[in-house]
Amino acid sequence: MIAKTNKKIRRVTFFGDGDRLCEEKKHYRDAFKVAKLLGENGYIIVNGGGPGVMKAATLGAVAGGSSAEVVILDPKKEPTNYEGVDKENLKLAKRVIKTPNYESRLKKLMEVGDAYIIFKGGTGTISEIGMTWNRAKYEYGNHEPLIFFGVFWKKIVADLVLGLNLEEKEKKVVEVVSSPKKVLALLRRIGG
Repeated sequence: MIAKTNKKIRRVTFFGDGDRLCEEKKHYRDAFKVAKLLGENGYIIVNGGGPGVMKAATLGAVAGGSSAEVVILDPKKEPTNYEGVDKENLKLAKRVIKTPNYESRLKKLMEVGDAYIIFKGGTGTISEIGMTWNRAKYEYGNHEPLIFFGVFWKKIVADLVLGLNLEEKEKKVVEVVSSPKKVLALLRRIGG
């Protein structure tokens, strides 16, 4: 169970699948629903400006009457295997922040967000989990909580907690949830 934070949670960063073909998948629909509910309740949604979960987050925020802010790589500096930006996502975003490389993009996504929701993804999502979890440890008390969305995360998170050499406070900055209402209730319970 996530410990309360003194941080006021206003912006929520979404991490997850950047696959352009995931629009038919459950985690895409879940990201939309979570963002829509959070948008209806005054939260600003932050994401990496790409397709997949990121686009779903922006579309959900707008459908919920809120706004989205995106952090992207400078298009002139994108690596060839990068998922890129989604034009609709950029068009709908209230604010677009450009960064020079992947590492600075991730740091800016972490800096802008007050809480993080992690959906199914790939190796990029793995790096986001490591960086955000570590940051939460060092900022414990004023930490940005990590909310893993989806039942499949239960075993993964439990195995990480059991198998790694984690301090007690590191275990208190993460939680797995499986519905948009549980995300909202959790943010309200732990937010400063």
